[in-house]
Amino acid sequence: MTIKQKLALNSSIITIVALGVILTVISVVIYQNAKKDATNNISLLADNISLEVRANLSGPLSEAYILKRILEEGNILDRTEVFKTLNVLTETNPSILGTYVVFEPNAFDGNDKRFANTPYHDKTGRFIPYSVKTGGSIIIEPVVDYELPESNFYQLPKKTMKAEIIPPFDYKVDGKDVTMISLVYPVIRNQKFLGISGADISMETIRNYLFNLKILDGLVKTTLVANNGYLVFDGLNPNSSLVEWKNDLDPKIFETIKTGTKQIYNDGEYLYISVPIQLVKDGEHWALRIAYPISLITEKISFIFWLSLSLGLLGILFSTFANVILFKRMVDQRLTKVISFTNEVANGNLKTSLNDHANDEIGNLVKAIRKMTANISHILQVAQGSGTDLTETAKVMESTILELSDLAQSQAASSEEASATVEELNASSETISGNVDIAVANTKSIHDSLQNIQDLVSNITKEIESFGNIAILANDRAEEGRNMAGFTSKAIEEIQEKSQSITEFSEVISTISEKTSLLALNAAIEAARAGESGRGFAVVAEEISKLASQAAESVSQINQLSSEAMESIENGGSQVQKLIEVLREITKEVSVIFDKSKSIVPLIQDQKIRTDQIYAEITEITDLVFAIQQSTEEQKRATVELANMTVNISNGSQVLSDQSSQMTENSMKMSSISTKLGDLLQKFQL
Repeated sequence: MTIKQKLALNSSIITIVALGVILTVISVVIYQNAKKDATNNISLLADNISLEVRANLSGPLSEAYILKRILEEGNILDRTEVFKTLNVLTETNPSILGTYVVFEPNAFDGNDKRFANTPYHDKTGRFIPYSVKTGGSIIIEPVVDYELPESNFYQLPKKTMKAEIIPPFDYKVDGKDVTMISLVYPVIRNQKFLGISGADISMETIRNYLFNLKILDGLVKTTLVANNGYLVFDGLNPNSSLVEWKNDLDPKIFETIKTGTKQIYNDGEYLYISVPIQLVKDGEHWALRIAYPISLITEKISFIFWLSLSLGLLGILFSTFANVILFKRMVDQRLTKVISFTNEVANGNLKTSLNDHANDEIGNLVKAIRKMTANISHILQVAQGSGTDLTETAKVMESTILELSDLAQSQAASSEEASATVEELNASSETISGNVDIAVANTKSIHDSLQNIQDLVSNITKEIESFGNIAILANDRAEEGRNMAGFTSKAIEEIQEKSQSITEFSEVISTISEKTSLLALNAAIEAARAGESGRGFAVVAEEISKLASQAAESVSQINQLSSEAMESIENGGSQVQKLIEVLREITKEVSVIFDKSKSIVPLIQDQKIRTDQIYAEITEITDLVFAIQQSTEEQKRATVELANMTVNISNGSQVLSDQSSQMTENSMKMSSISTKLGDLLQKFQL
């Protein structure tokens, strides 16, 4: 394959790949935008459908509000008129199953007793009519089960005092169960609950409406679920008998009911949009799910995708065809001229010319080739004129190389003798270096030992100075102890004096106690003489006698404790005296230690000064030894370098000798080549 074909093929491939990537990106962007637009349109469609469903469900139930307003204004107080109004509201709206009112006892006109056990009333005469369609006609029957706790159609608006939508429930109409929803309004007058007005729609009516709600020819399916989970209608399974929606069927529906927010999701077959619906203001949310077939979205997007891809492929084919034509005109024809010119030059014809003055890559190539041809022509002219000179120069070079070979052999012999001398010098340097290393190690050891001795002397000096301070502190503490012991001895003497006073007071109290006992005894005797009238005085005398006895016992205990305290105080005094003597001895010993430490400190300080002098001298010696070691190492390195240089000179001389021989051979060859080169240059036409 020629370069032209390769360039054309590679250019086409690159173009196809680049356009393919661009088309793919554009197609993906178009697909995403189309999908987004389709989702927004379907979401808008779902909102419109939800508004239509809400209007169709809550619109007929507005009849209940009309009835509420009529009853609250009190314009109708005749029960027969209410019957007629209910029938009219039920008949005029084909979507309504029935309308009804339920009043509290005597809340309508206060005449419930007059209507007891009459039609459309209960046994108390309570006003509860229900106008309902059945069997193609309208009948009125009484509302039942409204007082039951589970009857939300009455109990809930009574409790909340606001409109309520009652989710699907079963109720008997003309003796048959009918499933219905009910919109109920409370009837309130002067902020007092009077009863309810309501309107019903049967499930059959709602399901028929949703079944007949054909969106996009019935391709879009609707599902309606009440706030209590009752399945009103399932558009995907209209004939299903399921009445309660299960979370595993679609959990997003319950999420819509709970949060009141729109949910958008898909299962690969349908795009689902679950929309919350409020049939009454501030009421609980129902969920209306719109199922839109994804195939409808992909068909539109696929058309756009394939259209874009087809247009892109046409663009690729056109671009490839244009590249081929442009390449042939701008590259192929001009390269053919360049190849023809280079073939002529290769055959030795340097007189040919090449004309291409375009200012592009090939034009620059032509300029470079013309310049190269001119340079080659000049070189050949110079080479033809220099052939003879080259031959003569080769002969002169041959004789010079022979002389250089002899000189190299002589230098190699001298280098071998110098190498032996350097080896002996190197051995001597090794011995000197080893001795210097040993001296350095010994000097370092002495230096480290003196450093340790110096540190030890410094530590001993610090410890002795610290010991002297401790001795002074101990002497001061011992003196303080002696003073405290003296104070303690004086305090003990004062305690002895106080204890003696306590003993004297105890004797006085004991005397008073004895006298009190005698007085109590005399009082008891006098009370006995007084007979019955002195009985109370006898009791007092007896109590005084008891107090005197207790006082005597207390005095006895105090005397005993005082005696024991006196003994303890005497013992304490003797111990304090002994303590004073011991502290005196300690003070003497500490003074002796302090004097000894003061005499040792000057000796140690003198030793420290001597050690510092020795350390300084050893430091100088160490520095000198280090300097000698460095000089020895420098000498050793110089000797090694000299040995290496000698070896290199010897090797170089040998190599030079060998190369001289080879250069002789090369000069002979060059002479032969110059002759052949001259013959070859004569072939070119300049």
